[in-house]
Amino acid sequence: MPNDAVLDGSIRGLRTLYDDGKASPVDVVEAALRRVAGDRLRAVAHPRAGRARAEAALAAERLSAGRALGPLDGVPVAVKSMIAMEGMPQDAGSRVLSGAVASGDASVVAALRRAGAVVVASTTQDEFALTTLGPARNPFDATRTAGGSSGGSAAAVRAGMCFAALGTDTGGSVRIPAACCAVVGLKPTYGLLPTDGIVPLAWSLDHAGPIGRTVEDVAVTLDALLAGTGRGGDAVRAGDAVSGAPARLAGMRIAVPSEDYLDVVDPHLREEFTAAVDAARAAGAEPVTADLPDQEDVKAVHWPVLSAEMAAYHLRRFGEPDDRYGPAMRDGILAGAEVGTGAYLAAQRGRMLLRARLDEILAGADVIALPTMAVDPPPLGRTEVELAGRPEDAVAAMVRLTSLANHTGHPALSVPPGTAPADRPAGIQLIARHYAEHDLLAAGAAFESLGR
Repeated sequence: MPNDAVLDGSIRGLRTLYDDGKASPVDVVEAALRRVAGDRLRAVAHPRAGRARAEAALAAERLSAGRALGPLDGVPVAVKSMIAMEGMPQDAGSRVLSGAVASGDASVVAALRRAGAVVVASTTQDEFALTTLGPARNPFDATRTAGGSSGGSAAAVRAGMCFAALGTDTGGSVRIPAACCAVVGLKPTYGLLPTDGIVPLAWSLDHAGPIGRTVEDVAVTLDALLAGTGRGGDAVRAGDAVSGAPARLAGMRIAVPSEDYLDVVDPHLREEFTAAVDAARAAGAEPVTADLPDQEDVKAVHWPVLSAEMAAYHLRRFGEPDDRYGPAMRDGILAGAEVGTGAYLAAQRGRMLLRARLDEILAGADVIALPTMAVDPPPLGRTEVELAGRPEDAVAAMVRLTSLANHTGHPALSVPPGTAPADRPAGIQLIARHYAEHDLLAAGAAFESLGR
């Protein structure tokens, strides 16, 4: 098998080739680095060729000696540029941190290293992870965004530069680019993965999470992250989570939003969501209509919390915003500084109500299902889109259905359902009970297998 073709497969498939002696980490990492060097999607922030080659050679020695560190040993991965990697730039996509180099690894990066994964590059992102519009180009249509803020990570995975990548998610920044690029993105339960060594956006909303081409790849990566950060007892047991995927739909209770809730979703995305739910029903699932929190209520909570926490961090660390910041960040910091204590506390109380509502729904359902995105990936440079016949800020439209789970802390997954068209990105979002990542990934694998 040509080395480049290996890059388009799964982690399980790659490890089988390694174990059978039909591929070597040295050759596979070199093939990945060729794709990194030929990046046309603006997915790569900083290649890591020299160190990656050295780590691939060590992985090859371990595998030859029968001392593999686990399923990720010798597997090419990538890391978002706001996550610290020792000796690598950590600029968070901003001129404010131009020239900054990490002196150590974030815990999640250290976990990947302990698992033997080979980091081939850091990936591009929106400045300080605030927005969702770029700079990475969409692998399906290079005139459109790959989503954000972890767009570089999702585009790199889709383009076969790596098998998995780390992103961060404060309002949907793992799940949105996953949907835009038709890959799988997981925002775990709040606090399940540590965020030390990651430049913060809003501390009470920030999550780290993996992106992969399949649910199983995400599950394998999550297991490695949990084991490497001392949370091995929370392992999702990747193989068990995805085994017998279609059969898992039988009897699964799936809470779905009302027709009114979906009124804002673009018609074809709504049709794809309905087709996935109908296919799940045909496979034995039990969809039940649930009264999800009003989207406008979520929106009213989201901005005060995010902007206030963002302003507190940036004003304390960097002082008054200047022209090193882009307009969105500069305006956001200034707006956040004006959020009073009363408004911030009211928003935090609102979050408690949102969480209680999701807990109530999930007491009677295995998962909640809704579209990941209300709109298609916008054209590059477009800051306004049409939503339900009305103009809306593009970022607000893109986070409309994802930010809820950041405020409640529930684990949420975006997965391309097997019923979706192969030539167009799509994502269905699943939400589960706190710390129920195993069940969430099992449901994701079932939706991924629909129609196949």
